[in-house]
Amino acid sequence: MAGPVEYLTKHIDTWDLKQEEGLPKDGRESTGKRAMMERTYEDKEYWNRIYTLVEPPKKEQVVLDGNDGENKFDDDVLKIVKDKEVLDIGCGDGSFTLEIAKRARRVVGVDFSEVALAKGASNHAIIEQKNMRLQLANAKGLPFADAEFDAVVSRRGPATATARTLSEAYRVLKRSGLLMEITVGERNCENLAKVFGRGQMLDVKERIAFTKKKMLEEAGFKGIQTTEYVATEIFPSMKRLIIRLNDSPIIPEFEAKKDERSLAAVEEQCRTARGIETPVHRIIIIAKK
Repeated sequence: MAGPVEYLTKHIDTWDLKQEEGLPKDGRESTGKRAMMERTYEDKEYWNRIYTLVEPPKKEQVVLDGNDGENKFDDDVLKIVKDKEVLDIGCGDGSFTLEIAKRARRVVGVDFSEVALAKGASNHAIIEQKNMRLQLANAKGLPFADAEFDAVVSRRGPATATARTLSEAYRVLKRSGLLMEITVGERNCENLAKVFGRGQMLDVKERIAFTKKKMLEEAGFKGIQTTEYVATEIFPSMKRLIIRLNDSPIIPEFEAKKDERSLAAVEEQCRTARGIETPVHRIIIIAKK
């Protein structure tokens, strides 16, 4: 089997990411926890490590109590993209991009992780989907013309991460085009973050939905809708929780061995009769150019 570089060469349009160094910074410097959240999206080495896993972890067997909005978002996107030109920002290995391609006129998936894109490029179904392309690019500087797409989709991706990424999403949208994103809210896994003393959303004071709405307004978007979903995930065992922590940014720099004491505290403080419980918080964002 060919390696990632060969797949990238054969199947993925590349863009010189060194251009990132010359990109203008956002109009204001990010500070505090907002900066931490932005770094989560911008940590290319982290996402390359996640996608370097030789074999993806099997289904976690996690029970979801309530509605986390994930299925709702996917269903809404797949309805709206029918016969449209679509950009998927933060597409990862292209799995959801492929579902979009089955309905859209054309879809381009972009990500800054060469490893993620290489995995997508090795997927025969993606290779055979003629109206779909995966492309190496950073959301801060999208290599597309102004007003090229009818819809921009970001499934927990970086479209709304900074003023710069939002400006780029706005630029490539056609007039009346839609931005659709599902993102993580401030309550996500808050009990785990408190135990570990660090976390993706630890100590975030402002409501993420409010912050995102304000950023969208400043970028020029209109008709902004934000819908919040809070549910509970129940992990039947510590092993299942560790799988999740290994392949997500919930606890930065998580290592099971190094974090043994914190894991023991989680077992003591977060386990109920149902299992180890933690809140899941998602926000669906829809906005029009």
